[in-house]
Amino acid sequence: MRGFIQILSLLLFSALFVFATYKLPDWLFADLYLRLDPLLSLNAIFAAREIIPRALWALLTVGATLLIGRFFCGYVCPMGVSIDLLDFFFFRKKRRENPLRLESTLRRMKYLLLIFFLSAAVVGLSLAFLFDPIAFLTRFYTFFIYPVAVTLINLFLDLLRPLFRQLGWVSISHLHFSQPVFYMTAITLLLFGGIIFLNRWVPRFWCRYLCPLGAFLSLFSPLGLLKRRVNEECNQCMRCRKACPMGAIGEDPRKTNRPECVQCGTCSEVCPKEAVSFSPSFSIGGEYSKLDLSRRGFFFSFSGGLIAGFLALQTPFRLRRGKLQLIRPPGAIPEDEFLRTCIRCGECMKSCLTNTLQPSLWESGLSGLWTPKMDLRLAPCDQNCNVCGKVCPTQAIRSLSLEEKNHAKVGTAIIRKELCLVWAQNKICLICDEICPYNAIVFRPLEGYRRPVVIASKCNGCGYCEQRCPVKGESAIVVVPDGEIRLKEGSYQEEARRLRLEFKPDPGDDKFILEQEGLKIEEDRIGKGKTLFKEKLKSQKPKGFL
Repeated sequence: MRGFIQILSLLLFSALFVFATYKLPDWLFADLYLRLDPLLSLNAIFAAREIIPRALWALLTVGATLLIGRFFCGYVCPMGVSIDLLDFFFFRKKRRENPLRLESTLRRMKYLLLIFFLSAAVVGLSLAFLFDPIAFLTRFYTFFIYPVAVTLINLFLDLLRPLFRQLGWVSISHLHFSQPVFYMTAITLLLFGGIIFLNRWVPRFWCRYLCPLGAFLSLFSPLGLLKRRVNEECNQCMRCRKACPMGAIGEDPRKTNRPECVQCGTCSEVCPKEAVSFSPSFSIGGEYSKLDLSRRGFFFSFSGGLIAGFLALQTPFRLRRGKLQLIRPPGAIPEDEFLRTCIRCGECMKSCLTNTLQPSLWESGLSGLWTPKMDLRLAPCDQNCNVCGKVCPTQAIRSLSLEEKNHAKVGTAIIRKELCLVWAQNKICLICDEICPYNAIVFRPLEGYRRPVVIASKCNGCGYCEQRCPVKGESAIVVVPDGEIRLKEGSYQEEARRLRLEFKPDPGDDKFILEQEGLKIEEDRIGKGKTLFKEKLKSQKPKGFL
């Protein structure tokens, strides 16, 4: 039964991950597992210093742990399921010492990490994402599983494409999925591989010694009603102790370390006398339930988190933010609050329709590690997609309607004249003008030449111009965060109106501006459905005009 529930939980986690696309309906919570994670929720609330409504979903997990025990780690956690599955495939035939010689010392690690992360969050530094299992597995799915899956699907389609043509399945024969690419994929794979490799020595090494979420839940699990019981039939064969994946059974097999027990039932399955059972009990604690954590360890971990949080938010890390032009997703709240609230799960990056969202490394300092940024040279922000806000479990990216999202100006395009083909080489290039969905780029006669210029009040920083610029290497037109609008609350449309911004296509802008500059536009019909625009100066035709 436990194995069935575990597989079902992993399939649900994977299905929600797949459904996190631009077609995600409002009623489907693709970030359900992230919302139910109490460590991420508590970290976000402490760092943001306010109650986050979506984070309150984690109370369901805490309440269930208080009622039942630490079942989440044994049955629901997708990281635990992944570790168990891969352990079965790679290490089931390996002889492993159980427990390790440093068992008591290693047990303290997850509690020290928990204290460190929460104390850092108190001063505004979010670090729980580094070791939180749900956030980590979501990043692994995003940066590795998702791209590999798309590659394999495309290879499969290419292989069967001739058969589809023979069968007359035209739509499938032309089907091809856009290949996502993410930075730091190799790092993510190495970290996940390291977690699995640790099972070489002890089953569920991560869950036993390193997982801060497990440490948090273990604080409440002794209060749960469901507890392990051993009757008088026990002959102390020690099979239960050897089989326990969490090492929750001591030298006396009749005693249980209740904070470590995940109610998996493995001990009762291997018991030859059927002396082990799990039944409701109102007793609190147990002979083997004391938390082994010294005052010195608590002090060093707590003070270490405070110091790390203080240093990360000061110079030189803080100064680095202003040196680099980071473009955040539309709807991202103001930067300081964004860095405190974002849990770096990678859900927004996976769901991004165009793959423009990428993880940050050191661009915004230590406090901005793994946060999403827009790489507009790689891909633009699609104007018909607003899913990144829908899947954000802490609303570091606000969930906005399409109209609101398109008014969430992320920056302004600027032309780098030394790289622009028109400005620097007097060549004819119309790409940025033609691709701009808001007609924010127009051509004007300047000093006798026809030059592209950006109308800042019409540009919302979508990045189509930067991505399509034909210049090799760095684009000749780039989006910078100047003029960005980032609101924690309130309407982006109202703010845009207040700033006199207009983000609507207007085919007449070029004609209006050219006529203001002394140009006359005539339309001639040539062929079927084709229109040729002839631009003439009243006095003299500027250089560079067709």
